Amino acid sequence: MADLIKIKKNKKLEVSKNVYNYLSPDYVYLPYEEGYTINVANNEEVLKDSVILKKGHHYIYSPASGTVLGLTEMIIQNKKMNVVVIGNNFKEKISKIKGVKKYLCDYSKKEVIDILKLYNLNFNNLDGGMLLINGIDYEVYEKNRSTVIKKYPSEILETIDALYNILNCKKCYLAIKNNDSENVENLIHHVGTYPNIDLKMMPDLYPLGHPDILKRELIMPLNQKLGIIYLSVDDIYNIYIVLKRKRPITEKYITISGDMIETPKVINVKIGSSLKEILTDNYKLKDGDYKIIINGLLSGYEIDSLNFVITEKINSVFLNSIDEKEPKECINCGMCHTKCPVGADPRTGYKMKDCLKCGICTYICPVNINFKKRG
Repeated sequence: MADLIKIKKNKKLEVSKNVYNYLSPDYVYLPYEEGYTINVANNEEVLKDSVILKKGHHYIYSPASGTVLGLTEMIIQNKKMNVVVIGNNFKEKISKIKGVKKYLCDYSKKEVIDILKLYNLNFNNLDGGMLLINGIDYEVYEKNRSTVIKKYPSEILETIDALYNILNCKKCYLAIKNNDSENVENLIHHVGTYPNIDLKMMPDLYPLGHPDILKRELIMPLNQKLGIIYLSVDDIYNIYIVLKRKRPITEKYITISGDMIETPKVINVKIGSSLKEILTDNYKLKDGDYKIIINGLLSGYEIDSLNFVITEKINSVFLNSIDEKEPKECINCGMCHTKCPVGADPRTGYKMKDCLKCGICTYICPVNINFKKRG
């Protein structure tokens, strides 16, 4: 792991040990992407988990019960687009479901794949002899995966073990950080009940949480020939929810931190919530002059408005002071190349097709060149 790096951390950005819920936003916003049709009318009352948009056999479900209020524009990922607005009635009305099996192992592989697709859990590959579960948060200061393990260890282990058997795997690794002491202790205590699961404790190095890097560092080439089924613990918990309850995923944990946040913390929110409402109701800001960074200080991207929607692809939000250091002329020290986990060189373009966009080159540069802005 010589080409992975230890990040010097700012304790002020570390999240609180307490985990919070914010599951009653006034409104939820569902992206109206090209090719989808709206399945509801304006002013129509909808149940939680009802289909709001559809495209063939792909459905977008409502995270809350309430009233359809029409369309508006919000930021999704890093661009403006139309969204369907639902006014929350705070009743969480939901339709009854049938056909849930008591034990996860009772599902066949085909049933698992069909149910996951129905609720938008589309994984590239569920064929292979090696099941690799990533419990390592990718970005510095993110604690989402650590939180999921901490809150739901039994559910996580039960689901991993069931998938191991359903998918007919030969080996199974669950990777976590060795300094995640509470989860290490808890999992060691529980994992003995599941002999198929091999708990792997990994060093706190970046970007070990990236799927490609974790596969490279943890799995020997011989075992890679078995074929790797890669899932994160977020995926595992979502699979548990879908198979146990036959419900779509309507909530997720995100980390909100930054030097402009008075108390950084992990919070469980409705998918479709607005960032502005989450911050207003749950966080105190130190100042109004800040930059907004989505999905990590090293690998993330900036947005310029709080009218931003939390989707299933959002892991973290950072509100940081604006104190960017002026870049100087490149001194050709080569650190951006030698510290790159895939050996790319942003100065010359060498191997940039393999770039992970992890941000190490920018982080490590002694003259403050922002390679991310260079594209």
